[in-house]
This record gives sequence, structure tokens and C-alpha cells, in this order.
Amino acid sequence: MIEATNIFSKGLSRPVSKTINLTIKLLVFGLLAYIIYEQILVRENISELAATFKTSVKESNPLWLILCLILMPLNWLLEAKKWQLLTNSFEKQSLGQAIKTILGGLVFSLFTPARVGEYGGRILFVKPENNWKAAAATLVGSLSQMIIVMCIGGFGLIFLSQHIELLGDFSRLAAIFLCLGIICLGLFFFFNIDILINLLKRIKFLTKFKGLVKAIKVVKQYSRGVLLKAIQISFLRYMVYSLQYLSLIYFFGIEVPLVSAAASISGIFFIQTGIPLPPIWDLLARGEVAIQIWGIFEANKLSILAATFCLWVINLIIPSLLGMCFVVKINVLKSIGYGK
Repeated sequence: MIEATNIFSKGLSRPVSKTINLTIKLLVFGLLAYIIYEQILVRENISELAATFKTSVKESNPLWLILCLILMPLNWLLEAKKWQLLTNSFEKQSLGQAIKTILGGLVFSLFTPARVGEYGGRILFVKPENNWKAAAATLVGSLSQMIIVMCIGGFGLIFLSQHIELLGDFSRLAAIFLCLGIICLGLFFFFNIDILINLLKRIKFLTKFKGLVKAIKVVKQYSRGVLLKAIQISFLRYMVYSLQYLSLIYFFGIEVPLVSAAASISGIFFIQTGIPLPPIWDLLARGEVAIQIWGIFEANKLSILAATFCLWVINLIIPSLLGMCFVVKINVLKSIGYGK
């Protein structure tokens, strides 16, 4: 593999290398521009959402919107700190470099199912020899966040089940046990990752990928102390993200008691985690899930969609624009080991 890489890199002249790099960056920029155009500029109900936003600015407390905007940098700062924690053993990055890595990876995640492009995006900001290690770190970081979403979201859904009249006692009890089972299973495998790895090793198809084997070795090196810290940071990030959503709910005039609102938000995040769609289509799914959950409390449909849309723009689109600035400055081929 190394020899093939050297042959490939030697066979590329500087002009060709520059052309390929430029083409990749233009493609990524084009996809990002398409998402902004399709989901913001020509969105079917954008005029209604804009009108709802203007009404909320006039009639609601603008501090709720300001709070959401202020918390956005903190959200990604926490993710950067988690990235530093998980990559510290093989590549030390300053906080500024970690932020660039996180936001750069975010750009690539916008075009892929379940945001798997984030793995490819982040490896562009580490040394080529650490690509698979970075992918493993991204996996562990994502799992820690998923564990938190599942744990809190599971209890949120249990709380909400009391408000769903369609569920009978048996169905409600089954849902509770299912949520608790998912939570326990997730926590068990996260803190006993060796067991999960041994199960994966039995799948012969996976063992053919040498890079995956390298990634598994990296994951096995994480101590329980590091994993616990990753969980703690993920919890803090979850609380920040939830507070952002809550602030937008109140900004758009959706009047729901605090406990019910917190349970609804956690339930929405729980369901969204199980939808393996790229954010460009995930936004539609998020809106539908939010309508069903907040509909329990007879919330206004347009206000629900406006809150969901604003959270998407603030936490994904705005940071991705900054991330694109960082992507433009990197040498893509060199980052993956095909350039000098």
C-alpha cells in the first residue's frame, strides 16, 4: 500500500496535483452552496418561516434568540475539546487547530448519510500517517455523543409516553423496557469496547480492511478514564444543544412547561439519531419528528418548523461556512498521503 502511494505521488506533477486539489474544493463548495440554495433560498415555505421569524422578533423576547447564537460557539468548542482528548495520544493539536478540524469535518458531513463524511473531513487536518487513528477517534467521539443522546432521550420518551393516548399499557411498558435496554447495552459496549471489537473481528469481511484493523487497535488503547471524560464532555455539549433548542422554542412562542419541553427535546434527539440521512434530507425528517412530538402539546406547526429550521441554520450552516474557509486552505492530496 505504501509503495503504491509513493508511485502515485511521484507520478503526479505539481500542475496536476493543483488541478485535482482545486477540483475537489470546488466540488465541496458547490455542494455546500447547493444545500444553502435548496434549503434556504428557494425552500418551499421559506416566506412563511421568514414571516414567523419577523413576528417573533417583534412579539417575543429577543434574548432567547441571542442566547441560542451565543451558545453556538460553545457547542463546537466542547466538540473541539473532546477531539483534543481523543487524539492526544497520537497527534497533539492546539485548540485553534482542533476547531479547524471539527468545522472542516462538519462541511463534509453535510452531504453524507448519518454524517459519515465527517470522518473523511477530519482526517484531512491530521498527518497522513494518523488518518486511520483520526477516524477511530471520530468514531469514539460519535459513540460517546450517541450514548448521551440515547440515555437522556430514552428517559424523555418514557416521560412523553404518558401523554400519548394511542399507546396502551402494554405498549407503553414495552417501549420503556426497549429504551432501558438500548441505554444499558450502549453503556456496556462503550465501556467494554474490547468485547465489541472481538465480536467485530469474527466478521471475516471486516478483517479484510487493514485500515479498519488499525482503527480497532487505536480504539482498544483508550482507557476507561478517557472514555469517561469523553462522555462528560458529550453530556455538556448535549446540554448546550438542548438549551439552544429550548431557547428557540420559547422565542417562537411555543408555550410548554420546562420539564415537558426538556423531555420533548430529548425525545426528538433520540429519534433523530436513528434516522441515517444526510442533513440536507435530515432537515425534513427533523421537522416531521418535531411536529409529532410538539403536537402532543398542541403547538403551532409553523412555529415548530421555524424553531427546527433556525437551529439547523445556526448550528450547522453558519459553522460550515467558516469550516469551508479552512478546507480551502488545506492540501487535500497531501493530507491523505498522495502528495508532498
